[in-house]
Amino acid sequence: MWRFILTVSLFCWGAQGQVSCRDKNNGPVDWFILYKAPNPEQSPLTGLEYVYMDPSGRTDMKPSTPNYKPINHITGVLANTLRPIFSPIRQMSPNLGFISYSDQPPGSNADSEKFGHSKGVVIVDSGSTGIWLLHSTPQFPFRRNQEEFWPNSGTKNAQTFICVTFPYSSFADIGTHLQSIGAFPFEHDLPDHFHQLLKDAVKWTQVPPSNNFKTLTSSGGQSFHSIAKQQSEQVRDGDLYVTIAELVSSSLAVQSWRCQKNRAPSYCVLNRHKVLNVNSIKTGLGEWKTSKDHSKWCVAQDQNKAWTCIADVNRAETQYKRRGGALCIQHEKIKEYFLGFAGRNEDCTTATNPLSMDIEIDCDTDPSPEKRGRLDSPSGSSK
Repeated sequence: MWRFILTVSLFCWGAQGQVSCRDKNNGPVDWFILYKAPNPEQSPLTGLEYVYMDPSGRTDMKPSTPNYKPINHITGVLANTLRPIFSPIRQMSPNLGFISYSDQPPGSNADSEKFGHSKGVVIVDSGSTGIWLLHSTPQFPFRRNQEEFWPNSGTKNAQTFICVTFPYSSFADIGTHLQSIGAFPFEHDLPDHFHQLLKDAVKWTQVPPSNNFKTLTSSGGQSFHSIAKQQSEQVRDGDLYVTIAELVSSSLAVQSWRCQKNRAPSYCVLNRHKVLNVNSIKTGLGEWKTSKDHSKWCVAQDQNKAWTCIADVNRAETQYKRRGGALCIQHEKIKEYFLGFAGRNEDCTTATNPLSMDIEIDCDTDPSPEKRGRLDSPSGSSK
């Protein structure tokens, strides 16, 4: 049965043409954001539910929605979006290229001293468009296979995904961004005629970050802003979210992995924009503590600022010296949702040191439980 579904899906993708972010019906969308729920104990959540946002304004993608498909469904949002790479490389179009990058690829860890804390997928058709999918899920995609793309470990914690459809010309700048964040390419195949800056990103070429926003315009005309963080022991330079707060001129509510070693308290410095850790998440799917949430995002608190960023790195002293970055959007509706997700913040009166924070004793310090070694050589293409 699944082979029939796959054949029909591939036909539909080919009939609709360009590489694009896709919705649950395999329709092309300019961008989408997914916020996947965790699977906490004594909860009805399975870890496969999610909140969905796209330009249409829909946010009702959950089990009560007609034609609901869980995040690991073989014809769901993620599977539809990744479908161009669900085939052997030799059978792909000569205009198609891709990069899967992650500091926690399937089966191992990238060397944290060489590579940044970042995860994502780039799929590009040099004749038209491509997608940039940033996410926070270890071991994703697990395989380039419609039935195995989702890792079993991915259900445990909450995660975020942002996918944007960009014209081919934008992927030179995206290649520079991947170099600036020290992305680890665990699987890739790029034709020789692709942008050199994108090809350099899979050769471990790394360039200094600009510490400022780079504007990227989607195929549908929506502006996005990418940023790569500095490597520094100093909070002001090494903390991505302090940098973003200063650039957007607003205090931020920030969600990042709560069980990170030496997690930083909220940033509360006189006469500077605050960076407040989120302590609990509240969505239409339910409420959970950030010890069950592996996503990384921030949202502006200033009512006159509409910034929301989906990010790579956590707020932790151990990550100040690592590379990483974020993709941001100015969008009132998205900001409204993410401000609502930030159910409870750590205010400045309680932000003293990481040991005083409300961290649950069942924190899993390794969000991907399989024993892994360290990867410190490139995997190259998988034929």
